[in-house]
Amino acid sequence: MAGMTCVEDLRKAARRRVPRAFNDYLEAGSYAEQTLRANRADLERITLKQRVLVDVEQRDTATTILGEKVSLPVALAPIGLGGMQWADGEILACRAAKTAGVPYTMSTMSICSIEDVAEAVDYPFWFQLYVMKDRGFVRSLVERAIAGRCGALVLTVDLQVLGQRHADVRNGLSVPPALKLRTILDIAAHPAWAARMLTAKRWTFGNLAGHLKGEDDVRAVADWVAHRRC
Repeated sequence: MAGMTCVEDLRKAARRRVPRAFNDYLEAGSYAEQTLRANRADLERITLKQRVLVDVEQRDTATTILGEKVSLPVALAPIGLGGMQWADGEILACRAAKTAGVPYTMSTMSICSIEDVAEAVDYPFWFQLYVMKDRGFVRSLVERAIAGRCGALVLTVDLQVLGQRHADVRNGLSVPPALKLRTILDIAAHPAWAARMLTAKRWTFGNLAGHLKGEDDVRAVADWVAHRRC
């Protein structure tokens, strides 16, 4: 983390180190990205209020979220394909969150499975759950989250219509990456990423194992989810 002074530094580092298809997945939004821009604008309008002529010797940002003590009133949000940004990315993110003293939220669409993360860490994490028509599948995810010592379920309830992510379509994003010339050249340009991925626990959606029937194209996965959304 030497030389990293802000989030933008981290974004630039990710662009250099991660193949374009996966970096675009992380950076881009759906359709014209109007909601993405609006969300960023809303966050940028939040400012810290300066207080003067008060005793600030004992400063404390700690608080409690859902009964859990945290160092800051924030949590790491669920991000799909975290394990394709870097090998075992979900495990690394969970450990980083623990070090920072904030909750980590694992995505249903993660690469590492609930069991992978639970086995690698000895503390609870949160789990983001898509509410789908397939109640049996949802129930199994909840049971796995409980067995994995997840401290909270974060429900996603806006899955009625899936937004098309233009960047993913243009890049032909798939998990694991399809062996096409463009993909091979992209991976070859990121040797450190490729070397680490060879040691990864998984290269596909860990929580959906046994349910996708061999689908790896992200659009095919989106269709699978779409047919099971509420």
